[in-house]
Amino acid sequence: MKLPLSLLLIIPLLTQAAPLDLLWTTEKLLIAGQQSRIPHQPEWPVKQAELVAYGMTGVVPDGVKCQLELKLQDELLLSLPCTKRYVLERPLRITPGMRLELYLHNTNLFSPGEEVVLRNRLSLEVAD
Repeated sequence: MKLPLSLLLIIPLLTQAAPLDLLWTTEKLLIAGQQSRIPHQPEWPVKQAELVAYGMTGVVPDGVKCQLELKLQDELLLSLPCTKRYVLERPLRITPGMRLELYLHNTNLFSPGEEVVLRNRLSLEVAD
């Protein structure tokens, strides 16, 4: 009797979905002193899910302030710095109506009008 009971306890662990990575690759030409918003409407999972962490690969040049913002319509739900890996203090429930935005503000590039191309990839870790 012990064997079937132990199998019943293990099976739910095996059937749970692994975290889903939602990837977003951006490329933006930045001009000194410019503020930019890059919106993205991700295809969130069909079921309700929770955003647990995010990370960015690529280079944010010195002098560029970069924030990742999550919005529902015009309401700001989350604003966090662009970073290589960031685990949220507590998961944030996401719904299909939410959108992501990168907010970029160039503060001190070498001279007014100087151009820099920002290229990076954002990954969102979503758990069921």
